[in-house]
Amino acid sequence: MRKNYIYFIVLFILSISVSAQKVTLTPATVNNIGYTGGPINLGGVAYSSVSLSVKVELPDNVAVGDTGTIKIYCSNGTALGVNVAVGGDGGSLYFGGEKVATRSFYINLSWSDFSTSFAYLFAEYKNPAGASYKSSNISIIKNSTLNGGTVNAPADAPNPNKITNTICCDQTIRQGDKPAPITGSLYNNPYFDKIYGINNTWSAYALLDFDNANQIVYLDYYNTPLTSQTIQRKLGYNGTSDFPNKSNVVTITIVPSPITLNEISVNSPANSDGYIEIINTNPKQIYGTRPSANVNLNILQNPFHTPQRGDNLTQIEKFEWEYRKIGSVSADWIKINNSHPYDLDSFNPTDLTDGEDNFYLVRRIAFYQNIKKVSNTLKLLLRTIRHNNTICCDQTLVISSSNTIDSPNLIIGAEATPDPKQSTRYQWQSQSIDNNTSAIGNWTNIAGATSKDFLPPSLQLVSSYDPRNPRETTWKAPMSYNYRRLTVPSYHNGQSSYSNEITLTSISYKEIPLITAYPNPATSIINIENKGNLLNMATTSVTIVNVTGTIVNSNNYSIISPSIISIDVSSLPSGTYFINLDTGDRRSTKITFLKNN
Repeated sequence: MRKNYIYFIVLFILSISVSAQKVTLTPATVNNIGYTGGPINLGGVAYSSVSLSVKVELPDNVAVGDTGTIKIYCSNGTALGVNVAVGGDGGSLYFGGEKVATRSFYINLSWSDFSTSFAYLFAEYKNPAGASYKSSNISIIKNSTLNGGTVNAPADAPNPNKITNTICCDQTIRQGDKPAPITGSLYNNPYFDKIYGINNTWSAYALLDFDNANQIVYLDYYNTPLTSQTIQRKLGYNGTSDFPNKSNVVTITIVPSPITLNEISVNSPANSDGYIEIINTNPKQIYGTRPSANVNLNILQNPFHTPQRGDNLTQIEKFEWEYRKIGSVSADWIKINNSHPYDLDSFNPTDLTDGEDNFYLVRRIAFYQNIKKVSNTLKLLLRTIRHNNTICCDQTLVISSSNTIDSPNLIIGAEATPDPKQSTRYQWQSQSIDNNTSAIGNWTNIAGATSKDFLPPSLQLVSSYDPRNPRETTWKAPMSYNYRRLTVPSYHNGQSSYSNEITLTSISYKEIPLITAYPNPATSIINIENKGNLLNMATTSVTIVNVTGTIVNSNNYSIISPSIISIDVSSLPSGTYFINLDTGDRRSTKITFLKNN
């Protein structure tokens, strides 16, 4: 027993060392003198310049193309924490399809910021999911006193205190709209990469982008309840955190918008990090408020008009959807081509990465004349099916005339194929759906459900009083459930994979109109039958996607009768597929089927 225990600990430590991202920080020069190892010695110089390089190596289990952010931090040797070094914010780090990425830095260290011992610096790489990976610490030492050592700036080096520092201009915008760019006066900066070069910092709300060469700040939409925001630019030397030259203050005045409502939502709860989880085989529609009567023309004429009955109302002219990928090299918002006037049928960005979790922000812009209003922003976590982690199939249990309900069948899971360097265990999760309120719960682990397959418990029935038929007791299942399966890696920092989602629900024998697919599994032909009037099969959009989310059939089917269509699946490889039926008016359904050869 003791030998097994020791072996486990050794194996666990080994797995940490070989699996995590590796961050290496290497100094090159200190005050233009080659670094030879050991602590970085500031000596008695007031301001020191240090050139360094950072290398980040991804393990095999992390997908090529992964991005993140890279920064260099300094600790002054006290308990006050760490700060980003001057010049140490490297922004996004892009791997360009490789497993190794490097970044060069030129940082400035002030003698007065550090103690004589215990100070250090390190590099930190943070992936899009927020996990941090740090380099080893490099100590920083200095003389106990300044020995008169200073960095002597050339005679023609600009003095930040003597630079004309103005920015322009004040403006008034509608709440939710985007301010015009703010421009700053230009200044000569011939030593921009030296410690005595000029640095600038802007204090601004919703700063979207900055053109340093032309000193232009681009601001994002101001979706804030505040009535004003101020912006200011400060100038100082590169080698210090002090910015003594302060510009005038520009004020953005925010007044009410005539566009009174622009909100978006997804019928799914957010996880503990605030993200709505979506697997590409189970797309979720993003709903938006309707365009009708959401523009108050009285407020258009007078921003401070109090809304009241009888106000002159009209429609929003159009909507545009846009998204931004968190951790991407570009921070730009990308327009989504969408023909729907107010909803987003599904979100399928072109930069979705198969081998990892993808984090996005999505929003909608409402337009009326020359006024825009941004919606709330949704945080989405998109995943694709990987490692052959699929399950099958949806089940609808019939409540009989004797007030009993069918027993559920075993949910069959495919044999997952994880990274060959690891072994895998399974964990099943469930998500409750309240059939009375349509409220959807969070995903939770099912205790003891760690096998390849899973047999869900029976749905519970409760009696229900129907005032239209008081002599008859109706029985129904108040809850339905979604299920999914995780593959859980056996080593530290390994990535889980998530299966498609299936639904276990119920229906009364009196309400048997169902959408069914047969035969299932199918080998050549699969029929889709509508046993009621839920969908008009002749006008319904039909797509089939595989486990990677790729559409393999789009509206290629034969109409057998008004209630039956037939699809030829003979050319599809064996595996799990998903049929999506959508009428375009918020009525849709999904069917999972297996293709056998």
